[in-house]
Amino acid sequence: MTIEAVEDWLDILDKTEFEPDTDASHIYQSYRFASLDIETVTLENYREKLVDSLADQVEMFLPPSGSFETSDLQRYLKLVSTYETSTTDLMLGLSLADQIRLTFSDMKTSTICDRYPDIGLAEKRRYRCVAEYLIRQGELSKLRDENGKLIKKIGNMQKAVVLYRPLPKLLETLKRSGLGHLVKKSQEATLVDSPQAK
Repeated sequence: MTIEAVEDWLDILDKTEFEPDTDASHIYQSYRFASLDIETVTLENYREKLVDSLADQVEMFLPPSGSFETSDLQRYLKLVSTYETSTTDLMLGLSLADQIRLTFSDMKTSTICDRYPDIGLAEKRRYRCVAEYLIRQGELSKLRDENGKLIKKIGNMQKAVVLYRPLPKLLETLKRSGLGHLVKKSQEATLVDSPQAK
């Protein structure tokens, strides 16, 4: 993990403001956060408190490689939990992370712009932020050539945009979250052939 990538996430923490919903009566949340009390997670017990994939994701931010203290860790977890939460029940709405998972469940490489052509610039930034979260979860990857350079295409705003490639874990997460029946029917269970993604 590069220093730049870590700084990007620290920057996101500094620039993101959110208000947790105090009424939890109609909230859908993924299995990663459904039974988690974030206020009890510390640098010492995060391995026991978090599911393995989430613990692996935060580990790079913790000493000795990172500089997070317990308060930073909890703030980060609160931020990413908003990606996995919907303020409506499962019948009426899905978390943003699950929306992206379902959109890419056809296992075809694409861009956020192509998948969501009608959303505004601010929304696209949030979708890309959640896509970065899914990359760290091992559910998406950015398409790269044989030299490790990002493969991009010109998006609908005439800017170069990243191509995202869905990985098998994306389908596993949807099934584990009880959303397997919503997976796009045209998708194949295996990844389509495409340039190497790292």
